[in-house]
Amino acid sequence: MTLRCLVVDDDDFSRTTVAAAIAGGQIEVVAVVGTASEAIGLDVANIDVAVLDLDLGEGPNGIDLAHGLRKLNPTIGIVLLTSFSDPRLFAASVKELPTSSAYVVKQSLKDIRILTTAIVASSEISQEQSESEVPRVPLSDSQVETLRLLAYGLSNSEIARVRVVTEKSVEQAVKRAATALDIEIDPTANQRVALARAFFSLTGATRHPHLHR
Repeated sequence: MTLRCLVVDDDDFSRTTVAAAIAGGQIEVVAVVGTASEAIGLDVANIDVAVLDLDLGEGPNGIDLAHGLRKLNPTIGIVLLTSFSDPRLFAASVKELPTSSAYVVKQSLKDIRILTTAIVASSEISQEQSESEVPRVPLSDSQVETLRLLAYGLSNSEIARVRVVTEKSVEQAVKRAATALDIEIDPTANQRVALARAFFSLTGATRHPHLHR
């Protein structure tokens, strides 16, 4: 059976590259768009699988879109294809993926067959839907949010104000995040710089992405 596939990515190069890479065999790419509104405007009743980027720029993100598509087509397969190693790194509060969805990190794609396998698997939604397997970095929600704000240059006092906690709580969260990420406390090095680099590495960013709150 040929799977009719939708690709949504706000980056022109990324979406055309993904569409070209997965087309063929049992996958037919029937629509390639750059925004959530364009995707929702399609006749998704005839689409088997949607491959969505998590960060779609301003407006709804990929997980928001996934839930919207499931409302229109309860059996549509969902594959989140993203550079974020953990969706919590993208935003302070992000929804859970719909059931039976796949989460694929771009940096892990050593072979396009990893993605095509996820697409095929996500199309096989049964009556007994399973929880989506989403990767998690070894950090608590509090540590993720503190690290995210630190990476964007906020001081401990500024982070404390944003998160409505004490500055001491922020300091503890920073230390625990450093320990969890195996970043040594070295008085000769700038630990905040090392933590910021670790954050952006986990997001797959080559530059500072937009700050989502």
